[in-house]
Amino acid sequence: MRRGRLSIAYVHYGSQSGVTAAIAAALGERGHELRLVAATGDLEPRDPGTRRLRPAPPVIAHLALAAARYGRLALRHRWNTTYAWDRHASRAGERLRALAPAPDLVLQNGALFAPGLPPPLPYALLLDHTRALAQASPPWPAAGLAAPVDYGPGWRARETAVYRGARVIATFSANVARSLVRDYGVDRARIAVVGAGANVFPAEAPRRDDGRTLLFVGKDFRRKGGPILLEAFARLRRRRPRARLLVAGPREVPGLPEGAFHLGPVATEELPALLAQATALVLPTLREPFGIAFLDAMACGVPCVGTRIEAVPEIVAEGETGVLVPPGDAVALAGALERLLDDPQGARAMGARGRARVAERFTWARVAARLERALLRATGGDAPGPRAPRRARSVPPIRAVPPPAPHEAVLTLH
Repeated sequence: MRRGRLSIAYVHYGSQSGVTAAIAAALGERGHELRLVAATGDLEPRDPGTRRLRPAPPVIAHLALAAARYGRLALRHRWNTTYAWDRHASRAGERLRALAPAPDLVLQNGALFAPGLPPPLPYALLLDHTRALAQASPPWPAAGLAAPVDYGPGWRARETAVYRGARVIATFSANVARSLVRDYGVDRARIAVVGAGANVFPAEAPRRDDGRTLLFVGKDFRRKGGPILLEAFARLRRRRPRARLLVAGPREVPGLPEGAFHLGPVATEELPALLAQATALVLPTLREPFGIAFLDAMACGVPCVGTRIEAVPEIVAEGETGVLVPPGDAVALAGALERLLDDPQGARAMGARGRARVAERFTWARVAARLERALLRATGGDAPGPRAPRRARSVPPIRAVPPPAPHEAVLTLH
């Protein structure tokens, strides 16, 4: 390890809503070398390259075990068996042992597996949630959400072990940090709250809204409170008949009321232009590990309406950058939307404060700076020295490690 510079193997399981690329680029910009290590893929029913069905014995066993435990939800939860955990952990370990030279530290995103059985290198974790938090969420019949499924004691034991074995755990929120201490017995001194960053932050954030347009952004319509929003919007239209609702993200939306329009999936690069037309982002989410969509809206100067659950109050400063209501309460949501539309100057001021809040605390560059301090502390490394000025933004190597076979104290934000 050069003074204050780390060689990091970043273990991931895909793009993870843009987090993988954002973290790798932001740490690379700070002078650290990143090697990307994918731990998943060989258990997927279709070959990732050809998309053909892959009836290999491990794949069949993997799906059979998922079906035995989760029934009709087997495909959704196929990675949530102890068999899948152990296979992915073994694959991660094989790839990490093959790295030459060995990295100073492994940084793994999430806890769907361990970075090896046992981990061959010291490791840190980056977490947006814990299973204990997910399990504590109630069912929401009005939105068609059943109680969360139980992954079983074997999963919980593995999850606990991977947390307790980490040199440091960097969390998106204080909500996750509290769960690690309360639910898993993790030493508080090994946890750092580093936050997360907006996926978009335009140089300018023009407001082109008409004062009556509400925007929903999210792929999982039910989990994000879509059915509750539709009920609230129908109530709002009785008093504000010119209000309109744009629904971006889900492929299908059932039963849209008058004044609501389905836009379908929207690419990240299209978000700033879409948000510029929105009077407010409305995301009455019922289950939310973090909520980067709120950050994207705030980065574009848009006030947010959300719910008082999980980490959302850590993101949306109630009364300052948006409004929060109880989850699942369509009446309260309709009232909050009406008050926001009745106060256009106040809404614009909330949006401006939200953009400033993101710039100050929730960019990936700021997240990487906090993460860097946690990782250097975990390795005993020195703080980085002064950097020479760069004529252009250049990132040290970010190398993807190829598969071995063709198929592939809680710190506060500051």
